[in-house]
Amino acid sequence: MIGSGKQKGGTSAAGKQSWRELAGPRRSRVNSPQARKRRQSRWFKFLAGFVLLLVVLGGLAWVGWTFKNRQQAIPMAPTSKPIERIIFDTDGVLPDNWLSQTIKLRPGMSMMEADIHALKKSVEADVQVKSASVERVFPSDLRIRVKERVPALRLAIAGSDGKRHLRLVARDGVVYDGIGYSKTRLKNLPFVQPYRHVDGSFFPMRGIESVAELLELVRSTEPKLFSTWQVVSLQHYSGALDIPGQVIEVRSTIVPRIIFGSSADYGRQLDRLTYIFEYVRKQGNPSIERIDLSLRGSAAVQFSSGRVGTF
Repeated sequence: MIGSGKQKGGTSAAGKQSWRELAGPRRSRVNSPQARKRRQSRWFKFLAGFVLLLVVLGGLAWVGWTFKNRQQAIPMAPTSKPIERIIFDTDGVLPDNWLSQTIKLRPGMSMMEADIHALKKSVEADVQVKSASVERVFPSDLRIRVKERVPALRLAIAGSDGKRHLRLVARDGVVYDGIGYSKTRLKNLPFVQPYRHVDGSFFPMRGIESVAELLELVRSTEPKLFSTWQVVSLQHYSGALDIPGQVIEVRSTIVPRIIFGSSADYGRQLDRLTYIFEYVRKQGNPSIERIDLSLRGSAAVQFSSGRVGTF
């Protein structure tokens, strides 16, 4: 006969039950010396880490505060003294009195009052100056460095007064008055007869850099020959080297006309020219009217007698 639920295997729901009671009685806290040491060690590590964190955060805050206050303490501009000296350096011939006339500095002007950008602009306004730099040298100096244009030729221009005025032509084709050059240096520069453009004007002068290379080559390798060169004619030389048939004509005291091809190697043409002079010397120096070096692979020589030779 089946029982009523009070037999073996039954479960009584009487009394209060909880998970803690089901799990058994709560363990009492171990209070042995070893346990206390372990607890103290854990607390010490926690406190040490906390203190270290505070130290790091405090250090970062101190560094930030110090940096901020240091930035505020540094003046935006150094103590400005009056300008006492101007250091002028140039790679050319411009004299000191040119500089004193070019830049205007108020007496007693301080270093920081001087507008170095405006000073640079005023120095470069002179066409003879290719580039310039102006810098402050504390406590009381200004340094001005100048790179000048290099003259390659002389140009005679008729003025409104009917007189001829001398101008210089730089390697980059810029024409300027020229200040500070000795008479000897200017005398050694040939005059130039410019190319006339379609509209009848002479400017701008292009291709002067190539002409200057020819002049420098002759000056350095054949100085005696160069001293006889008086005029460089660019009547048939526009400066555009990609146009064939352009020539540079030189008029000297020993040969009225010497013609160089602008697109050919100047060194080879000069070698051929020196050979012709040597040949003519051995022939008793017959007078030469014209030497054309622009021909490909040869040169044509026209003697004053009318005879023409090929070399």
